Amino acid sequence: MTITELANEYRQQYNVLNTKMDALRPLLCVYTGQDLYLLRKRMKIYYDMACECKRTASLLDGYYEEDGYCG
Repeated sequence: MTITELANEYRQQYNVLNTKMDALRPLLCVYTGQDLYLLRKRMKIYYDMACECKRTASLLDGYYEEDGYCG
């Protein structure tokens, strides 16, 4: 697997996580109490994971750029 392919995998996972969050968002108006707390917690975890996927994909995309070359 190349660096570019790996970056694409991270981008795809970012999209999957965003889709999951979009599907859960309407439940924010329905759930209350402990259920609402757990839903928000799950969405926060998905959000953090999506941000990390996006950041990693960006880092991988720039892996071979001259500015970062140390050799």
